[in-house]
Amino acid sequence: MLVVAAELALPQAAALPGLDLRRHEGQQAQPVVRRQDRHADHFAEHAEHEQRLHRGADLERVLRDLVAGDSVPELAQRGPPAAVRGRAIVAPAMQELVGVLAVAVVAWFAGGTIWNVREGRALMRWMQGGLPILGSRTTVRWLGSTAIEMVINDGQPPFARVTVVTFLEARDLPWMWALGRSRGRRDTLIIRGVLRRTPAVELEALDPASWSGRDALPRVPREWPVRDPVAGVVVRYADAAALASAEALLAAAGRAGFVVRRLSVRRTEPNFQLHVPLPDRSRPAHDFFEAVHALAERALA
Repeated sequence: MLVVAAELALPQAAALPGLDLRRHEGQQAQPVVRRQDRHADHFAEHAEHEQRLHRGADLERVLRDLVAGDSVPELAQRGPPAAVRGRAIVAPAMQELVGVLAVAVVAWFAGGTIWNVREGRALMRWMQGGLPILGSRTTVRWLGSTAIEMVINDGQPPFARVTVVTFLEARDLPWMWALGRSRGRRDTLIIRGVLRRTPAVELEALDPASWSGRDALPRVPREWPVRDPVAGVVVRYADAAALASAEALLAAAGRAGFVVRRLSVRRTEPNFQLHVPLPDRSRPAHDFFEAVHALAERALA
């Protein structure tokens, strides 16, 4: 996988960014053992048996033709048997089908890759106006054509470090795209933060219909109680204080226009996670990241 990395400064008013075929002396030549070399007697006997069968079949066909009144010249002028003609037609057809499928896969791969790269670049341009709220210096890496990782090592309080991941659908491979779609995989923006102090509560708000929610569910402690789903989001919490914090966080996320797929507050790193669909780029990025910053502060309240 090709990984492209760049480090970008984000001040408040700045823009984001031949094969060597040599003889090996002393090497012994190895005999090539073909199928007919392994059991010579068996294959010779088998070939002779097939020849006898073909000869018998040919003789029987000639006798039938003679009885039917066909002359020898007519037999010579006849085309190949129907089975042979059928094989001659089927083989080119299969080759054409394989060729068409190969061209279709290559075209799909190129189109899907171009789509993801354009989407990722457009999103990074949009985020220029908001990322300084989380931190001023960002390292950017493309992880294939389906993910962009942006790391801020010196985050603005309450963040110590922040990682912003743009996770795109696997549009470059049709079968992976179809499989991911069937499992709820959609374009997702993931914000993972290490906070400057440890939260007092632990909670997980998950959308079980999304791939990120299902992926996190097995790692939630089984002894945590479960709140009944509200708007498709299931809340698991460590205690009553965590449940109250989860409800306040989800209400604030709703006011900000977030569709929460995962909202996590944990004492272990990363302390804060937010998974949402890709933001509406018609809205200012500053408002989006301001709301994310406010959610992180509320998680420590």
